[in-house]
Amino acid sequence: MSASRPDLRALLAPRSIAVIGASTEPNKVGGMPIRLLLRHGYTGAIYPVHRTAPEIQGQRAYASLDAIGAPVDLVLVAVPASACDDAMDQLVRTGARAAIVFSSGFAEVSTDGARQQRRLGERARDAGIALLGPNCLGAMNFHERLFATFSPVVLDDAPASGSVALVSQSGAFGGYAYTLARRAGVAIGHWITTGNEAGVQAADAIDWLVREPRCHAILVYLEGARDLGRLREALLAARAAGKPVTAVKVGHTPAGARAAQLHTGSDTGDAEVYRNLFEACGARQVSRIGELFGDAARPGAVAAPAAGQAIALFSVSGGVGIMMADRAEELGLRLPPLPDAAAQRLKQAIPFASTLNPIDVTGQVFAQPAVLVQSLHDAATCGQYRALAVFLAAAAQAPGVWPLLQAGIARLRAEPAAARLVLSGILGAEQQAWLRAQGCEVFDEPARAVEAAAA
Repeated sequence: MSASRPDLRALLAPRSIAVIGASTEPNKVGGMPIRLLLRHGYTGAIYPVHRTAPEIQGQRAYASLDAIGAPVDLVLVAVPASACDDAMDQLVRTGARAAIVFSSGFAEVSTDGARQQRRLGERARDAGIALLGPNCLGAMNFHERLFATFSPVVLDDAPASGSVALVSQSGAFGGYAYTLARRAGVAIGHWITTGNEAGVQAADAIDWLVREPRCHAILVYLEGARDLGRLREALLAARAAGKPVTAVKVGHTPAGARAAQLHTGSDTGDAEVYRNLFEACGARQVSRIGELFGDAARPGAVAAPAAGQAIALFSVSGGVGIMMADRAEELGLRLPPLPDAAAQRLKQAIPFASTLNPIDVTGQVFAQPAVLVQSLHDAATCGQYRALAVFLAAAAQAPGVWPLLQAGIARLRAEPAAARLVLSGILGAEQQAWLRAQGCEVFDEPARAVEAAAA
């Protein structure tokens, strides 16, 4: 291994895990990882870190990492960005070997956030800490029963390990792709989301998986590589090892590139450079989520797009929003931002939301579903858009979201001038039937939703 590459063993096969910012509520960011680890049979030690709680989910809690009094391989950081420097102090002081920073509010929001992100990355490198994130959804290693994530995609079922790995710079994209992979019968063994990549890059994850004997194929979602040389080395190593790589590279249009900068602070680079790189390294490049699993996404019959028309793209995943923006620009559509009053309402409710179109309401929609419903109503009735293409991921399955969504859609249907809604996401058969009865088209593939909105 190159000396510059982080050692991911403690990150993906830890013997002990601590959670700074552990929550007494199992469904919150600091509670879900503990819930998943306990539910699905992680065999290592689990240390919740909470300033006052003596116990969390039946596990003894500690006021700090220092109070644990034992070495910790992996630390999950679930505190606001403003508290992450203190968390890093504890990591360095106690000799932790790896960290996953879930926290948002770094390079994706401001120059000050970018400076703090660089500082965290530098401190981790100096201390020999493999740092995943910030602004990521974490990682899973089904072989080790490691569920270091707050994504609920494995809450009900964590299947036996598989031989396919999924590496994604976007957490929500990774969660949705995991669900579609399950539906397609593709068995995932490793799942890694890299977020803003202050430390571990997608290329580092690919490199580690090349040397992981239980991984036989690698699927990748990429916005932009921070080190193209490192990515080339990893892809060539995968080819030499006989491990095929299939990659979705987004941000190849100006609209997609702008969305990527707002999502993870990524520079998406030159599309032709990436096409040539993938070709030279034997990696297969695709443009849709379904194609990752050998499915051409069956485009089907769609009426000719109305070029020049204005649509709104809504997403709970910044990564999928980038993909949708790419497709909209390819179709010649306009993506005007939310009107000022609607944008202000959304920003007041969710400060990290993007209102520039694609409109990213972020994963916070799971906790604040009424904000999504109100924003959809604002956009559909402002008179600026002919249609709304909406990516829900698994939001419609979250407690309390579906009834609010139903009420909002029924309300829009009563307004003749409201823009059409086209939806994509994880939706049950009854939900899909209800939506179609309301005149809403429904698709698994987000790009298809954009095409239908444009028709």
